[in-house]
Amino acid sequence: MVNDYSLLARLPLLGGISSTDLLGWEETLRLSIDEFAASRVPLIRQGDRLQGLLWLAEGELNREHQSPDGRYATRSVVKAPAVIEPDRIFGLTPSYRFSYSTRTDVRMLCIRKSDVVRHLLKNEVFRLNLLSLLSALSQKQDVRLRPQQFGDAEDKFVHFLQSLFPADASGEVEISIKMTDLARYLGETRLTVSRLLNEWSARGDIRLGRGHFVVPDIGNLPSAQH
Repeated sequence: MVNDYSLLARLPLLGGISSTDLLGWEETLRLSIDEFAASRVPLIRQGDRLQGLLWLAEGELNREHQSPDGRYATRSVVKAPAVIEPDRIFGLTPSYRFSYSTRTDVRMLCIRKSDVVRHLLKNEVFRLNLLSLLSALSQKQDVRLRPQQFGDAEDKFVHFLQSLFPADASGEVEISIKMTDLARYLGETRLTVSRLLNEWSARGDIRLGRGHFVVPDIGNLPSAQH
């Protein structure tokens, strides 16, 4: 059993729910916090089917994604408290978009999908929290998917970076991709892309490596206009 109301109340989607309801769920569903040591072995693999809602209560997770064509891979970090891909629990493809491994020792809570439906969704505050979160994610994603007129290669590059990560992503991220593949995605020449990356590197907006680069803060990308 969790036996920690303050911990449950801090988790996304559970904020604002009365202690009576939270402790009632804890007893009825026999909620427990699982602990995992830091490891590179994935806890969740991209494409695994969601069995329920999963919360990161404490610690940090590595989040990775491999493109279907195998031409790029992304890496970022999820910090507690967080709920993992809540928008994937229902719908046409209820499977994880990313793989997750433990960056630090972590504590996690999972509530099965059947229990979410039978218990949590009957609570008005939980429904409103879930609706608000899903609406925010949908609206952020909608902005990214709108047709755009790109002024230059830098505009395309900013949009490409934004499209790779979840709408709530923040902090340092890494992208592994060959220069030729990046040029194809942007519709630019390899020479143009090389110059662009070197300019961003000189400004400190990215750190270049062999076959990859790091963006210090994906939530604070530089403007395409300088």
